[in-house]
Amino acid sequence: MDSIKPILCLVAVGDKYTPYISSSIEKLSEKYDLCLLTNKKNRLYGVLDQEIYTSKIFTYFAKLTFCIRMALKHKQGVYYCDINRLEELDKLSVNNDGAFYYLRHWPVAEYFHEMEHVQYWRKLIWFWMDRKYDYKQLTTIEEHAFYLPYSDKLNKLEYVVEEIKPIFEYTSLTNDNPYKAIGNGEGLALSYALDVCNINKQI
Repeated sequence: MDSIKPILCLVAVGDKYTPYISSSIEKLSEKYDLCLLTNKKNRLYGVLDQEIYTSKIFTYFAKLTFCIRMALKHKQGVYYCDINRLEELDKLSVNNDGAFYYLRHWPVAEYFHEMEHVQYWRKLIWFWMDRKYDYKQLTTIEEHAFYLPYSDKLNKLEYVVEEIKPIFEYTSLTNDNPYKAIGNGEGLALSYALDVCNINKQI
């Protein structure tokens, strides 16, 4: 009997990213069971699970919520990698110990306290202060590639991510930022949610 392949979640929404789908499936389908979130409506072969992204505006939080949904649905930990940065997958080292694994911190700061005085984050800080959350030692997560373990904490993780999502989306809409979609900084939101759910983070 064949061993169960690890699950890899990919997101390809919009004309910039959908062209990567065919080559990614060809390259990765032998090693991984692929779960794909895309706005391409035709059913793709070589994919374990496919969801259609129907919203007019893409939010970076879709990467997080899609991965959590796939882990819950298939009762298995999942890998995630940006579809245009698949070389990052080979750098991700994972032990089967129930921890969340990621590659690196943000280049601008390892801990949130290093950038808490930046005006961009004021609404987020208000939210955390209201929740009485001590954000000083919150680590940043560069979310281009990561591994999310399956556990009974994932329903709560999904809730916490959904709860904080509007803060990041509002912040990205009301401040200057270089990204076309909304909700950037999602790696920080994920780090917070993992903390709240007591899921260990390893780099």
